[in-house]
Amino acid sequence: MALPFAHALLVLMSLGGCDPHDAEVSGSYAMYFAEATSENINRLRQDLVPPVCEYEQSDPNTLDSQIDEDQIFVDECYKDKVAVEQAFQEEWDLAPLDCRRLTDYNAIELRDAIIPGWETRYEEQCCAESWDDDSTNDPDGNILTPEDCTLRSAPYLYWLSSYSMYVDNKPLETWREEVVMTSEGDLQLTIHVDTRFGDFRTGWVIDPDFQPTQCVEENGEAVLQDLDGNWVEGWSNSNEDDEGYLTYFLNAGTFQLNPSNTGDYWIFDEDWYAGAGFGRFGDETFYLYSTDYADPEYTPLWVGVNDEGAVTGGYGGYGTEVFEELECAGGEDNCNQFSDYADFVQMLKDNANNGGYNKDDVYVDPVDTELERFGLISRDDQPFTLKVEDNSWRPTEVGDGSNAVGFDNWAGLNPSWVRLKTTQEDLAKIEPGTLAKPIEGDFQLYLFSSSTASVLVVNGSFTINNVEEDQWGWDATLDEEKRAENSTPTCGD
Repeated sequence: MALPFAHALLVLMSLGGCDPHDAEVSGSYAMYFAEATSENINRLRQDLVPPVCEYEQSDPNTLDSQIDEDQIFVDECYKDKVAVEQAFQEEWDLAPLDCRRLTDYNAIELRDAIIPGWETRYEEQCCAESWDDDSTNDPDGNILTPEDCTLRSAPYLYWLSSYSMYVDNKPLETWREEVVMTSEGDLQLTIHVDTRFGDFRTGWVIDPDFQPTQCVEENGEAVLQDLDGNWVEGWSNSNEDDEGYLTYFLNAGTFQLNPSNTGDYWIFDEDWYAGAGFGRFGDETFYLYSTDYADPEYTPLWVGVNDEGAVTGGYGGYGTEVFEELECAGGEDNCNQFSDYADFVQMLKDNANNGGYNKDDVYVDPVDTELERFGLISRDDQPFTLKVEDNSWRPTEVGDGSNAVGFDNWAGLNPSWVRLKTTQEDLAKIEPGTLAKPIEGDFQLYLFSSSTASVLVVNGSFTINNVEEDQWGWDATLDEEKRAENSTPTCGD
């Protein structure tokens, strides 16, 4: 849902000669290689080729009744294929994960599609019956009899059951940490990690002076005015856990959906981009997944209100909502009937961070635990945290509560963010080589490969000890060059 800052990539691509250590960084990464399309996996498999099994009933059009299912996973060739697969996983320290819906395959197609050997673990990991408290409905362990399996699926990280994957989860043992003040005035942290797949580099970039403005008329003159108020301050107050931090939501390239026509994308003005993230892992390039202003079913995260603040429409009225109100009083048939905007935001925080019981008295786990519950990685090893953007600080004009244009009465889900233990005033004063005291903070990057379907999550904490000058930039920004080239007036001209 996003593109990185253009210059951030140029700085990243231009890194050369020196070996800076401008920060101390610790944390972990979770790499989900798409089994069929990952460029890293395909390269490694060139040296470990599994046998091609000629099954005597290899025609996919064979009637299911004619397939000897007792032999489908036990013939000698398939056993050899499993052995090669297990050797591959052990050599590269990878865990398989394949919870795709496989009921559309006949037995021969399924054997060719699944990661060899995973058929023995599929029902244990992927079937809801394996995870409930009722031991009498446990699956039978036979993937070819799917009637006893209700497929599990993560509401937010839905891709965990959409692809077959290999999972790699390791600490961030960095060998290079570079902090740069770019020529555009952005603060950028880039780290490098040696992995058995090759070099892994990732980072984030934020605008220390970030503050969207608008040109308004005051006393007959055009003047620049802050749009809605202080965005970073508003974001920093969105979640109680962020007290004492400046919170930057990495929102480059994000958009809203018109609630009246969800095929109509409202693309953000670039001046509203506070930060971005980027990465490359071995052979694969990764791009930022930024703020969601819609749920995974593309239902806009917006509610309309009247002048008294009561919700009159929006989320909870579309019929495709992913999230419902938890701990809702009275057990209403529809727990998406929010009383006001604060109630709506609390619903998202419960679903994202807290969990709770739904209207059917069934406990709903929060999104923050989805990597652990669906992705084979414990929360202790990868503390994925989805931050909810509360825009209650933004003003809503009288009579304008049913107008979705703007940000008031919208909420955002932020899987990519940076927090810093400093003030906006001190951050804005930073110049290369003049860091008065170290800056501590932490970050989360949620990145995806648009070409391979692999996904990368990075969590880290940092202490910045030095800020370097950008040696690869230019004085004028592209925006400044185009304004001069086209004689574009600025506010007040």
